[in-house]
Amino acid sequence: MSESEQLFRVVFDGSLTGEFDEATAKKRFGKLFRLNDQRVNALFSGKNYVIKSNVTEQQAVKFMIKVSEAGCECSVQEMPDENTPEYDEKRNGSERRLRFRRPPRAGAIIPDRRLHIRRKEDRKYFIRLKKLIQQIPLAFQTYGDVKEDA
Repeated sequence: MSESEQLFRVVFDGSLTGEFDEATAKKRFGKLFRLNDQRVNALFSGKNYVIKSNVTEQQAVKFMIKVSEAGCECSVQEMPDENTPEYDEKRNGSERRLRFRRPPRAGAIIPDRRLHIRRKEDRKYFIRLKKLIQQIPLAFQTYGDVKEDA
């Protein structure tokens, strides 16, 4: 087998062809793979299981035919390339984290952070302004009452 040849895998998800009832299909499937009843029941749970990997397309199709003769359905998929990672590489310094954040859920009430003073310096500046000038500037009118001792 050459390196340029594409490899495949056979994936089983526990579905039946309808040719046999479930008990007979499980028995035939277990006999085909020489499995005990506990393992056969685990394979028929509905999750995807790779039952054969790194085979050529011709071998994968032969394997799929054997499984279908036992009364079960399976699929053939291309093997993912080992050189390409399945995850994103580390971000650059210029790439912002915001791109990966989820938007707020629909109908959520998002508080306006500008309505609260968060830093000590901003609180001190607001209190000084309030003492010096009786009329609070428009930008600070949303803050409401700010206690001096805090």
